[in-house]
Amino acid sequence: MKTIKILMLCLITTIGFAQKKETKTSQSINVNKDVVVDLNTNYVEIEIETWNKNVVEVEAYLESSKLSQEELKKALDSWRLNIDATSDEVKISSMGGSRSLFPSGSYDDILKDLEFSLADLPDIPEMRALPNMPKMADFPNLPEMPKMPEFPELPELPEGVNTIQFDYDKYQKDGEKYLAEWSKKYEKEGGKELQKRMEEWAKKFAESGYQEKMAKWGEEYGKRFEGQWAKDMEKWGEEFGEKFGKDMEKWGEEFGEKFGKDMEKWGERLEKQMEKKAKAYEKRAELMEERAEKMSERLEQRAKEREERAEELANRREEMQDRRESIFVKRYESARDSRVKRVIKIKMPKKAKLKLNVRHGELKIASAVHDARGDVSHTFLLAENIDGSNTSINISYSPVVINNWNVGSLNLNFVENAQIKNANNLMLTSKSSNIIIDNLTETGIIDGSFGDLTISNLAETFKNLNLVLENSDAHVEIPENVNYNLFFNGNRSKYNNQPTKQKTLKRYDGKPSSKTIVVNAKYSNVTVN
Repeated sequence: MKTIKILMLCLITTIGFAQKKETKTSQSINVNKDVVVDLNTNYVEIEIETWNKNVVEVEAYLESSKLSQEELKKALDSWRLNIDATSDEVKISSMGGSRSLFPSGSYDDILKDLEFSLADLPDIPEMRALPNMPKMADFPNLPEMPKMPEFPELPELPEGVNTIQFDYDKYQKDGEKYLAEWSKKYEKEGGKELQKRMEEWAKKFAESGYQEKMAKWGEEYGKRFEGQWAKDMEKWGEEFGEKFGKDMEKWGEEFGEKFGKDMEKWGERLEKQMEKKAKAYEKRAELMEERAEKMSERLEQRAKEREERAEELANRREEMQDRRESIFVKRYESARDSRVKRVIKIKMPKKAKLKLNVRHGELKIASAVHDARGDVSHTFLLAENIDGSNTSINISYSPVVINNWNVGSLNLNFVENAQIKNANNLMLTSKSSNIIIDNLTETGIIDGSFGDLTISNLAETFKNLNLVLENSDAHVEIPENVNYNLFFNGNRSKYNNQPTKQKTLKRYDGKPSSKTIVVNAKYSNVTVN
C-alpha cells in the first residue's frame, strides 16, 4: 500500500512541475563516415546514438522544472557551448557551472594571511662583498721558444677544402695502399689533378721527417721550463698565496663580527614580532572557545526541546510516516532534476570514433561505438556496446554500466561500482575499484589492486583468463561442463579460503583442454567455483 502511495505521489509531482525547455543549438553537419567526434564537457548530460548517415546531428538544450522561463533563458545565455566542425572532426566543448569545494573567499583569506606574515619578517642583513683579489706579483717570463721545423708547403686547395688529415703512422705501415685510399677523397673535390698533387705532397711530407722534427722540438722546448724558470715560478706562487691568504683571513674576521651583530639584531626583531602574533592568536583562541561554549549550550537546549517533543511525536507516527514518504518523493525528484539540466544529444555515423574528456555529468551511449578513446571522470556512464581494437577508456570516480564490451582496453580508478554484463575480449586495469562481469565469453586480462572482482560466469567459449591481483578479493564462477587448466601463484594469498603458494588444476572430460586460467595473487583472496 505504501508503495502505491509513493508512486502516486511521484506521478502527482511530475504533473505539478512541468519541464521547461530552451534550445541552445540544433545542427546537422555533413562529415566523412569515420569522423572523429571530440567531446570536452563539464556538468552536462550527453546522449549518443549512431545511424546510417554521414551526418553528425547535434541538439543542445536546457531543461528545468524549477526556474521560470525568463530565468531559464538567462541560464541559456550564460552556457558556454562551442561546436567546431570539419568533415574529419567535430569538436564539442561545454563548460557548465560547478560548486567550489571551499567557501567563497576562504583561499583568498589564507593567501592574504600568508602574504602579510611574510611581509612582516624583518630584512635579513646583507652579506659583505668579498675582498678584491691581491695584485699579482710579476709573472716569470716564459722561456724563449726554439725555432719550429718548417712545414712542407701545401698545394693550392679548391674552395671548401679547409682541413687535411694525414695519418703519418698509417702511411709508414701501409705505404702506397694507404696513400691511394687517402687521396681518393681529393679526387672528388678537385679531380685527378688535385689527387695527384696531394699524393706528391704526402710523399714530400713523409720524406721531410717533419713528424720526428716536431717531436724533437717539443722535447727541447719542454726542457726550457725546467731549472731556473721552475724555481722562479715556485717563488711567485708562494708570494701570491701568502698575500691572498692574509687578505682573506682579515676579511673573514671583519665579516664574522659584522654579520653576527646584524643577525643578533634581526633575531631580536623577529622574536618581538612573533610574541605580538602569539598574543593575537591567543586572543583569537579565547574568542573561539567562547563561541564553542555558546554553541554547546544551544545544542543542549535543542536536545532538551527534542526530548520534550518526543512524546507528542510518538502519538503522530502514522501522520509522520506519510510525511516521510512525501519527503522521499521530493528528494527523489531533486536527485533526478537539478535546477538546470544541460543536455547534448548527438547522432553520428556508425563508424565514427569518439574522443572523450567528460567530467561531472552523465554519458549515455545508446548504440555500438568503435575505437572510443579518452577520459571520463565523476560521470555516470551507461553504454550499450563498446567495440574496436583501438578502444582505450580511462574512468575515474564514476559508476559504470556497460551492456556489451567486445574488445578494447578499460582503466578504472576509484570506481565504487562497475558492471559489464557481457565481455568478449577485455583488457582491464583497476585501482581501488569494484567490478562485476556477468559473462566473459572469450578472453580477459585483468590487473587489479585494492578492490573486488566478480566474474559471474565464464562461458563455454572462453579461451584465456589472466588475473594479476594485489590486495583484492576475486570470485570466479565456471560452469561444470567447461574443461580448463588453472595455474595459481600466490604471495600471502588464499585460494578457495586456503593459504596457497602454488596450485595447478586440470579439469578434463575425456580430452585435454586449451582453455587456461592463470592467477598471480599478492595479499589477495581468490575463489573459483
